[in-house]
Amino acid sequence: MENTLVIVSIIGGIIGTITGVLGLTFTVISNKRNAQEKVEERERHARELEIEKQEKARSDRLIFLADRIFDSTIPRELRLPFYEEYISMKGNGTAVRFWLLEGEREKKLLQPT
Repeated sequence: MENTLVIVSIIGGIIGTITGVLGLTFTVISNKRNAQEKVEERERHARELEIEKQEKARSDRLIFLADRIFDSTIPRELRLPFYEEYISMKGNGTAVRFWLLEGEREKKLLQPT
């Protein structure tokens, strides 16, 4: 009877040890996976922030250029570099239409009638 109890205790100990080791192994693997996911999420977030930063810088630059294009207190020939940069940055819309319409008005004013 004692031998049976010893054998059952040993088998129970072995099973408990194996269960503990497996549990610890799964915990370590899960923690590593979670840590890796957190690192990847931080990297993804950092990239998204960098993209947003670049988009904002581009948008701010286009706004600045458009402001110079619309500023009729500056002679047209001095505003030309702003217009060219605006176009090179794929700017479009009102500033471009304004520039073209202003150019047409100046041509009409300079033409003798």
